[in-house]
Amino acid sequence: MPERLFGTDGIRGPAGLDRLAPSALARLGLAVAHTLTNEARGALDSGALDSGALDLPPRSARTAGTRVGDATRPRVLLGRDTRISGPAVAAAVTAGLLTGGCDVEDGGILPTPAVALLTRRRKFALGVVISASHNPWPDNGLKLLGSGGAKLDDAAERAVERAFRSRKLEAGTEPEAVGRASVFAGASDAYERALLSECKDVRLRRLHVVVDPGHGAQSGLAAKVLRQLDAKVTEIHADPNGRNINAGCGALDPRPLRRAVKRLGADAGVAFDGDADRLQLVDEKGRLMDGDVVLAALAPRLLARRRLPHRTVVGTLMTNGALEVHLRQQEINLLRTPVGDRHIVAAMTAHGYGLGGEPSGHLLFPRRGLLTGDGLVAAIACLRILADERIAASELGGGYRPWPLEIVSFKVRAKHPIDDLAESSRVIAETTAALGQAGRIVVRYSGTEPKVRVMVEARRKRDLKAALDPIVAALQREVGADAPDTAKTGARS
Repeated sequence: MPERLFGTDGIRGPAGLDRLAPSALARLGLAVAHTLTNEARGALDSGALDSGALDLPPRSARTAGTRVGDATRPRVLLGRDTRISGPAVAAAVTAGLLTGGCDVEDGGILPTPAVALLTRRRKFALGVVISASHNPWPDNGLKLLGSGGAKLDDAAERAVERAFRSRKLEAGTEPEAVGRASVFAGASDAYERALLSECKDVRLRRLHVVVDPGHGAQSGLAAKVLRQLDAKVTEIHADPNGRNINAGCGALDPRPLRRAVKRLGADAGVAFDGDADRLQLVDEKGRLMDGDVVLAALAPRLLARRRLPHRTVVGTLMTNGALEVHLRQQEINLLRTPVGDRHIVAAMTAHGYGLGGEPSGHLLFPRRGLLTGDGLVAAIACLRILADERIAASELGGGYRPWPLEIVSFKVRAKHPIDDLAESSRVIAETTAALGQAGRIVVRYSGTEPKVRVMVEARRKRDLKAALDPIVAALQREVGADAPDTAKTGARS
């Protein structure tokens, strides 16, 4: 069976190779186009594709296209981060989309949340983000967003993948059916205006904020928005050159931000990853506040305003156990999903929940029908609390203190199911039983890299090493390809 085309967050890999080779990207664009259009129905190996597969309305109601005779060409919005490979990837994908009969509008460098918002509000049939998010600059990737602005679900991705692998996928298109390519001039400005229209009553006076966009897609834009909300802003790492994205800065390495906040005596620091759907906060003391702290801050305030449906917050398997206890004390439930913001979105959409997020900084709350991670929106929500309540950033969590944790990750030779690894599964079961209710263990493969991640959290820090070491040793023997890397010790270190 061939390896799946899509991972947990779209498609990622080394730019120019394998699934990101120009020929593969052009075929992917063609597969997406065929999946979007009625012409694909009945023509592919898997059978008919209904118009709901990519979140499209019925053809009779469809406004996300350009009329060509009796046909409708779907409109697709492209945005990318600052990687040097971005234009090449965009060109290859665009070639396939155009050949398949889509009209493509290139918005240039745009954060993922900007593509999501503009896809929905400008009635595009699909949004395509060219980014590898937090991966280093040699990698790139694609995220596909439905017409509602949300990432495609598994069923839609499978429909695209079936088309991609179909022998009946044809590159030939009648000349009159080929799509048009154009530039979406002012796409970034349109996103900025939309954010400011949602923040008419937000004033961040007296706040000094350090912004670190990690040389990524939010470079210049976040600082501009915060200044228009009356904050004093110092921006660092906002000079992308195509190769410095996420390199020792931004959400992937907040140490420079922490130092800058302390040196400047700022009130807070905010950092984003390459495509700006993630947020990392730093308090006035230079301490890191992860996504769990943000959930602890927002949940009771939303509840007080009757904007926390079912008194429930959605987290993941990686959400700190202490947050679950903290929320329970306020009669707020925590629902855990598999890792990945798409799973949080699915749970929130299915049950009407109003707040969700991951420790990594993906924060989600509905905004005028849009439910997608936006690091800048999450930052504004937190900064507004500081300004309105006149509290320090270190007080945001309201007494929440995470249990000590450690995450170790290392490359693997192959991603064999954990349960099939005799020694590792036995050791995991034994250490889990030994910890009992005093901690948690999560072992999972990365969905975007050839790595395994082992997370251990415990009420007592001294219990971490005793639980972690035997699991890592067993996994190294059975699947390991290199030495382990300790990713994090403590949630606010």
